[in-house]
Amino acid sequence: MVDGAVLGSATVELLTVVDEVGVGARCTYLLAVALLTVRRRWPLAAVLAALPAAVTGYLWLAPMFALSTAAAVLSNRLVVYACALLMFLVAAIPWCEEIRDWSMSHWVTALLGPGLFSAGPLALGRLARIRGELSLRVRELTESRERERLLVAQEAVAAERARLAREMHDAVSHHVNLISVEAGVLSLTAAHADARRAGQRISTLSSTTLDELRDMLGVLRSPSEPEPSPGLAELPALVASSGLDVHLAFRLPPDARWSAATELAAYRTVQESLTNAAKHAPGSRVTVTLTTTAGTDRPVGELTVEVHNGPPASGARPTVGGAGHGLVGLRERAALLGGTVTASRTDDGGHLVRACLP
Repeated sequence: MVDGAVLGSATVELLTVVDEVGVGARCTYLLAVALLTVRRRWPLAAVLAALPAAVTGYLWLAPMFALSTAAAVLSNRLVVYACALLMFLVAAIPWCEEIRDWSMSHWVTALLGPGLFSAGPLALGRLARIRGELSLRVRELTESRERERLLVAQEAVAAERARLAREMHDAVSHHVNLISVEAGVLSLTAAHADARRAGQRISTLSSTTLDELRDMLGVLRSPSEPEPSPGLAELPALVASSGLDVHLAFRLPPDARWSAATELAAYRTVQESLTNAAKHAPGSRVTVTLTTTAGTDRPVGELTVEVHNGPPASGARPTVGGAGHGLVGLRERAALLGGTVTASRTDDGGHLVRACLP
């Protein structure tokens, strides 16, 4: 809009004075007005093209616009002041030619118009450039303060993470270590073979829990360097340490690979489902099945994890109730990946958990 207004006003002025000059002056006027279209890209060319038009004293807007743009665009002050001086000198030629009495008052009168003709656009252009530089400095200062605020927030988050890591370590690891020690003693001193096996299993689970706790604490302390997370390769060990009658079926292509987050979600789904089966259906048979929609033309597709357990064994005492936070956490984890987790009763009185992970 600004460029259109500049070009339009200069064109209107050109049309009002074109009949007052000859063919040569008309060509210089047309060139001066035409180069206003590229005055931002080539400001010196626009100024030099406007100098002949300023000599005649008829065309004012095109030279003023060209000089103002040069003062705003060019960073070299000497070049800008040289352009203003040239504009002043060529604009003073027609005024000096009309002087008949070389008195001081006539000199002041003759040079006042050319001075304003060059000084006005120069001042406006430099003011626009200074204003732009100040706006840039203010924007850089605002961005710097925003970065500083983010750094302070990140430091606060890091400090809180470290505090949580210390609290978790002090509150949990001590008790889990005691459980592991007691279970180890039980596995060595119990009279019954089943009790010894149970003690050994509890000791193994306690050691695994400590390892996962250390991994989580490492993530809390250094979130930029995540620890390795369990995946599909660790499922057999998870099943073996569960103490349940579990049948694990991998119906996956041998070369299929998923992201670490997807494999971790599948691992946590199986882990939580086995925990629920042990609590609510002790003695039942559990089937864990992993399938995928991948085919020959698509080696990696949606990973489906199904964990089905039957009803509790006769005489077993299931744990009644529960907060249900485990399934909620599984659904949230799957939703972050764009997947789903469903849980439902089965016709045989058991339970089925199905996770579909992209």
